[in-house]
Amino acid sequence: MARVAVVTDSTADIPPELAAELGVHVVPLTVRLGSDVFEDRVTITPSEFMRRLAETGDFPSTSQPPVGRFQALYDRLAEDHDGVVSIHLSSRLSGTYQSACLARDGIDGRLPIAVIDSRSASMGLGFPVLRAARAAREGRSLDDLVQLTHRAIDATSALFLVDTLEYLRRGGRIGRAAEIVGSILQLKPILRLEEGLVVPFARTRTLPRATAGLIDAVRDFPVIDRLAILHTTDPRPGQAIADALADRCPRDRVVFSQFSPVLAAHIGPGAVGVVVYEGDDVVSRERRP
Repeated sequence: MARVAVVTDSTADIPPELAAELGVHVVPLTVRLGSDVFEDRVTITPSEFMRRLAETGDFPSTSQPPVGRFQALYDRLAEDHDGVVSIHLSSRLSGTYQSACLARDGIDGRLPIAVIDSRSASMGLGFPVLRAARAAREGRSLDDLVQLTHRAIDATSALFLVDTLEYLRRGGRIGRAAEIVGSILQLKPILRLEEGLVVPFARTRTLPRATAGLIDAVRDFPVIDRLAILHTTDPRPGQAIADALADRCPRDRVVFSQFSPVLAAHIGPGAVGVVVYEGDDVVSRERRP
């Protein structure tokens, strides 16, 4: 057993079998659809959530894990671990990071816990978690894991396209100005996560052009160590993106996943995402492209 435990939340979008293989502890956020409340990826799967969203037409809402959920996990990990690195969804998008901090402060120093704000989401969070988990299996110290996690955060960039900005606007995750541009001109925007916020990257008029723009943006990265490709409803556009980028990143270095229900609640049907991990040698905060 690794002496340092790695904790994240359900928005990391790490395929469940990979999280289990590496011993990553995943704390679920909550999603509400109509009168029903679900634990993200626990009591509802991404596919089931998208099906219910299409059938009901209800606008979903989400919430962070309660402090007690983190505290119970930290207490349990204190019994057989020397430390914890807990890596979470951007604090500018959710209160999850703050919940983890409050839980850390509430266990009376029984266990050293480093809580890290990924400033990202989906596999933009997932790649740093995987880097930490692999280092933990090697027996690395808590300090080492913290340093490696921050380096992985700096080496990770997340871009995605959405069919509509309505979910982001209603969920308060994007500025009103970007929503107006998208709705009035009927554009299909490419967005990115920058310092923990969703910001416009490019504006195109059709989904095929947005997909082509996403591919071009990924090609502009000088180094691609790994890719993650994600979808909310249809995996086929992501498969096509992987095919188009096969010369830059072979499929055995691509993680395919589906956006968690909590993230899907904010980006809506038809969304596709690409996350670039540039590798351990990238240490600058400078973002590319």
